[in-house]
Amino acid sequence: MRSDAPSGFAPHIRPFPTTASADGHPQLLFFPHSGSSAGSYRGLAGRLADTARPACVQYPGRAERRSSPPFTDVHALADELAQAFAAWHEGGPVVLFGHSLGAVVAYEVVRRTADQRRLVLVASGHPAPSRLGLPSIVPPGDGTEDPDQPLVDLLRSLGDDSGLLDHPVLRSVFLPVIRGDLAAHGRYRPEPGGTVACPVVALMGNADPLTDPADVQAWEQHTAATFRMHTFHGGHFFTNERAGEVADVLRALCARAAS
Repeated sequence: MRSDAPSGFAPHIRPFPTTASADGHPQLLFFPHSGSSAGSYRGLAGRLADTARPACVQYPGRAERRSSPPFTDVHALADELAQAFAAWHEGGPVVLFGHSLGAVVAYEVVRRTADQRRLVLVASGHPAPSRLGLPSIVPPGDGTEDPDQPLVDLLRSLGDDSGLLDHPVLRSVFLPVIRGDLAAHGRYRPEPGGTVACPVVALMGNADPLTDPADVQAWEQHTAATFRMHTFHGGHFFTNERAGEVADVLRALCARAAS
């Protein structure tokens, strides 16, 4: 990050180290999935450090923002992040990448941005806003088991490989955060007929139980610009399983945005 870069986006956006020149390379902003923090995208950002100037949104209630109350409403979170985005955005091209929960947060931030001409929205691992069906994403327990077990089972079925579920102390910190994120995600309802003016690129895993091709293809209805879709081998966290391939798609988008 340049020494004269604006600071009005802190603590909502955390820049990552980059080897890219400040001139001629687009900004790249990651929006984390439920329960995640900016640090989770360090690896993917590192793969793109010579192509873009990466940063990641930091949601409240985790990492250095753990003393801030967790968000309970996606629209209120997007209002807050849109202001930070305006301070962080330097007026050039920006690729916004959101996975799962992050996809709709990024979408809502774009919707709140007046000038969308130089933006690209990458919606990963999430149905189009018009095809949501998330209220029952966390199955209820039967009253006889550990109340956390349904959530743990869900995360394991989705391929969670963070290791947090196997560590009792970390698990006790992590589960309330992700439970809150999933609850807010489940309550999210988009504005009917809402669209963005920028290109949208949708990514999905071919074995992801939370998406299907028709629901992901429906992102096309939410843009007045171009739309493309990429399918990867893998489950919900194909972004980890196929990180190199995902980085290749983002690298091409950054190059195209820069030109």
